[in-house]
Amino acid sequence: MRSKTEMSAWMTAVLLAAAALVVPAVVETESGATAYALTTAPPPPTPIPCEPSTSPSGTPPTAPGTPEIVNVFLNTVSLRWAPATDEDGIACYRVQETRGGVTSLKATFGPNATGGSFALGWPPSGVAYEDRVLHVVAVDTEGAVSPASGSVTVRIYNDIIASPSASPSFPQTIHCQVVYRPVTWTGGMTATIEVTNTSTTPVRDWRLTFLFTDPGQAVTSGWSATWSQTGSEVTAAAPSWATDIGPHQTVHLGFNGSYSGGDSNPVQWHLNGEPCTRKIVTS
Repeated sequence: MRSKTEMSAWMTAVLLAAAALVVPAVVETESGATAYALTTAPPPPTPIPCEPSTSPSGTPPTAPGTPEIVNVFLNTVSLRWAPATDEDGIACYRVQETRGGVTSLKATFGPNATGGSFALGWPPSGVAYEDRVLHVVAVDTEGAVSPASGSVTVRIYNDIIASPSASPSFPQTIHCQVVYRPVTWTGGMTATIEVTNTSTTPVRDWRLTFLFTDPGQAVTSGWSATWSQTGSEVTAAAPSWATDIGPHQTVHLGFNGSYSGGDSNPVQWHLNGEPCTRKIVTS
């Protein structure tokens, strides 16, 4: 049997352990003095539903602002918009696409979001690009849905990797300009390229080449062209669905790459063997 001293010490330890499981709350006494009472921690908040209701109550939110395109990287889109307002509080924002008269959900963001990034599906095989019409709606805590925001159109280009095509077998007089926009991070890079035919005649079966200048630079994937690399020379050949560049017409293409060491901008740009003027645009 424990002695009174042992029992007292044991009870003290139990009470101290119990006190550690509760949170002190500030209580206002009648005289205005502040005292502290012990209370259990409050339960976690109930998640706010973010699904439109078939019978919402209250006034729907105002429409969010028309979304703006922040960035398009391959098939990943970043948008931003002005927030909606609602007397019951916003539960979420839903980015939706309307195609052929049918509206579908593409992404859902939290109540405080004023933008975000999400992925769209690739165009079908053999299709150069697709234009996707997007808008935003707000849903309030009662399930009421706002009117749709204005729409924005996002163009998604196809992603093609294949063997290089043959060079054209007939001579052409070609004048061209290349705009190169690189984005680089540790060990990787992405570049978008604009190739403009500044000639007065079409460029048939176009074939763009350039040289990397640092060892270890390599193209790992690309879009809107047939990409290949031999040593430091990179080739982007016309895809089957866009073999010609008309007079004063511009084609848009790009690639993802990797590097070890330096990552200098490419040099010696040629279109079907003819040199192009080059413009580097960095953000």
